[in-house]
Amino acid sequence: MSVLVRDAIDAAGFAEVLEARLRGAQLAGAMARLERADLLVLGAIADDIRAREVGDEVRIYVRDSAERTPMTELEGNREVTGSDLLRQVALKRIAAPAGAAVRVDWARCGLELAQVALWFGADELIGTLVTKRGALIAEDDLLGVGKKSRREPASQVKRRELAVWVRQFGRIPVFVGPQGGAEVEEAR
Repeated sequence: MSVLVRDAIDAAGFAEVLEARLRGAQLAGAMARLERADLLVLGAIADDIRAREVGDEVRIYVRDSAERTPMTELEGNREVTGSDLLRQVALKRIAAPAGAAVRVDWARCGLELAQVALWFGADELIGTLVTKRGALIAEDDLLGVGKKSRREPASQVKRRELAVWVRQFGRIPVFVGPQGGAEVEEAR
């Protein structure tokens, strides 16, 4: 954590909350204060906890269909804004037990917001691979790749794009298969 970020957490009065959380203390009394905290300070606290507890791996679950799962368990039926999602992700990381997974559905919130959520404590992504137009990728779909447009399976191309996207964020993409196996996506 940078000195600037640590100073911002100190100035907001949350240094002791961060230290208590890292020691495993219950934060029930501080949660109301945290819910009203500046979003960037809240994100810094959550990301520091994520880095210490689960590291830089981002587990990626690719669904085969358009089945939806919740981005987070937000209460009510109101429209969720990007800042609402980021605040909920950060609060989940802070309130969760040590090492717990915090998952975001990129198919529901968009890749860009899901990427930002990685800085707010998220460590897992879930979603469906789709074309640029939003159509589901069929098992036998091919995409042109490279200057000479060689054809490759679309799902492989999209997985590689997703891995690059996570790597550009300074994290390590790990695809998790349907049977629970994990594979680290190699740099290309």
